[in-house]
Amino acid sequence: MAPLIRVIGSLNVDVVSVTPRFPGPGETITTTSFMISAGGKGANQAVACGRLSRPRLSPATGSSTSSTGEIRVEMVGAVGGQDGHFQALLRPTLQSSGLDTSRIRIVEDAYTGVAVIVVDSSAGGENRILVSPGANYTGMQPIPPVLETGLAAPTPDIIVMQAEIPVETVIGILRRIQAFKEESRRVGRRGIDAGPEVIFNPAPAPPGGLPEDVYATIDHLIMNETEAALMIAQTDKMLQLMPEVDEKDYREQVARCFHRLGVSFVVITLGAKGVWYSATDIDGNPSGPVDGANRFTDEIPAARVDQVVDTTAAGDTFVGGYAVHVARWRQQRRLQGQAGEDLTDDERQDRYQRVMAEAMQYAIRASARCVERLGAMDSIPWEDEI
Repeated sequence: MAPLIRVIGSLNVDVVSVTPRFPGPGETITTTSFMISAGGKGANQAVACGRLSRPRLSPATGSSTSSTGEIRVEMVGAVGGQDGHFQALLRPTLQSSGLDTSRIRIVEDAYTGVAVIVVDSSAGGENRILVSPGANYTGMQPIPPVLETGLAAPTPDIIVMQAEIPVETVIGILRRIQAFKEESRRVGRRGIDAGPEVIFNPAPAPPGGLPEDVYATIDHLIMNETEAALMIAQTDKMLQLMPEVDEKDYREQVARCFHRLGVSFVVITLGAKGVWYSATDIDGNPSGPVDGANRFTDEIPAARVDQVVDTTAAGDTFVGGYAVHVARWRQQRRLQGQAGEDLTDDERQDRYQRVMAEAMQYAIRASARCVERLGAMDSIPWEDEI
């Protein structure tokens, strides 16, 4: 069976204005263009997973087949019944990108979330965003039907989450996944059979981060430098925990702090500079130095961009490309008959170096194509465009 990526998060309608510059306080300026499109970080990342796992749908056949294998993608979230945005815009866009939308709830007495985006064309596509959550909050409260969506049958290979739904819901879902994984290990399941891998993109970042007990559920923590600063504990507290870490090496501080809390893969996106990651064996010495055995780090430069037009969906595209590569790695383990086996030392080194480098490079190339286009979801490329 094809691997399954389940994205749990927000669905918005993006109202985008492109301006020659950001207006000052009390100032009115004329935009150079305006558009309304499907969006939301959850929906963007789900569409990125869908498109980056298959070529563009053929107009003749209405279908597409990836040369590297099919991936199923589900979107979990909530939209409002007080408007027609889901039926007219969101559902058609998601489905045309290869997504299963059957787990999206319609909240009859709420409005669909809206994001007002202002793009400054003179500043390399930099943007400012105002979000009205709507059904993303009212329809995604931490009640049992919502909390159960993470592990609803069939159990996914990858669960992708962000923070545009209530943080209490994010925490509740993570705790349920952790209990599932612990029980799986207790009854003897090993390797990828022990449960799904969780990718968490803290956007927007909950100030002060999440409760410490939930980090062990997160396998992949992907954030930009601003989000990392908001998520991490106070610097003096980090240095007390890890006095051997150079105070000036902030990325090392961040990685080793989250490794200590149980995160295996810490990824920090650096915008035009590329991406840096740290991968470690949580069962070994998770907060130790880079040793080429238990822990690896690397910095991957950004891909070439012809012209930056709009950076709105760059981060979401990166997450989608990364998730697709991890899902395909899991499928390879399954096809090789190794789904129920933990990684050997040699396999772990390959996973932390070669596989991570390939995932980074694919995600970076996808983001590079994304920023060359206007719009959020509309700018996300397909597999055959990378």
